Amino acid sequence: MILRRIIAHFKKQEWTAIVLDFLIVVVGVIIGIQVANWNDERTARAQLDQQLVGLRIELEENRAYFAEYRAALEARMNDVAILREAFKSRTPSIDADEINARFLNIQRVTTFSPDLTALEDLRETGGLRRLSGTQIRTAITDWERSLANVNRSYADALRQRDSVLNPYMMEHIAYGPLLEQSYIVGEGIGYSQFRNDYQRLARSRELDNHLAYRYGIAGSTAHYVEMLQNETAQLIDALKAHEEAR
Repeated sequence: MILRRIIAHFKKQEWTAIVLDFLIVVVGVIIGIQVANWNDERTARAQLDQQLVGLRIELEENRAYFAEYRAALEARMNDVAILREAFKSRTPSIDADEINARFLNIQRVTTFSPDLTALEDLRETGGLRRLSGTQIRTAITDWERSLANVNRSYADALRQRDSVLNPYMMEHIAYGPLLEQSYIVGEGIGYSQFRNDYQRLARSRELDNHLAYRYGIAGSTAHYVEMLQNETAQLIDALKAHEEAR
C-alpha cells in the first residue's frame, strides 16, 4: 500500500508526499523494532526473575544440606578427640569395639555435592551477566568463593585419606575388626582372626599425627562450611528482597 503510493507520487514528482511517505515507513520500522526489543527485554526479565526464584529455592535446600554436612564433620572431629584422649593413658580407656567403630568413622570422607542446577542454568542463559553490578551478583560471587573453599578442603581430605591414612592403616592396623563395626557390612563380613593391639598403637607418634591431621582437616572443612552457610543466608535475603521489590 505505502509502496504503491510512493511510486504514484514519484511518477507525479510529488516530492513532499514522497518524503512524508518515506518518513512514515521509517518511523513504522523504528517503532516495530523498538516494540520487539521491549518484548524481548520483558521476556528476558521475566525469565531472569523466574530463575532467581529457582535459585532461592535451591539455596534454601542447600542450606539444610550444609547444616547436615557440618554436623557430620563435627561428629568426626569428636571421634578423633575421643580416640586421642583414650590413647593418652597408654592403656585405652574405651573398649576395642568402640575404638574400631571410631577409627572407621574418621576414615570416611562424606561426599560434598550441593545442588547447583539453578545456578548453572542462570550462568548458561546469561543471567549472571544481566545481574552484573547488582547486590545479588556480589552476593553470588561471595557465595561461589566460599563454595570453592569447601571444595578445596574436601579435596584435601580425600587426598590425605587415600594417599596417607589408608596406606598407614593397611600396614599398621587390622582392618577386619573395624569393618565388623560397620552398619553397612558389619553383619556379613565375619569375625577377623587378626586383632589390634591398641596399647601398642597408643604409643605411636605416627598414629597420633594421623589422628591430629584428620581433626585438623575436618575442622578446616567445617569452618569453610560455616562461612558458606553465612553466605547462603545473605544471598537468600538478597533474593527475597528482589522478589518483594518486583
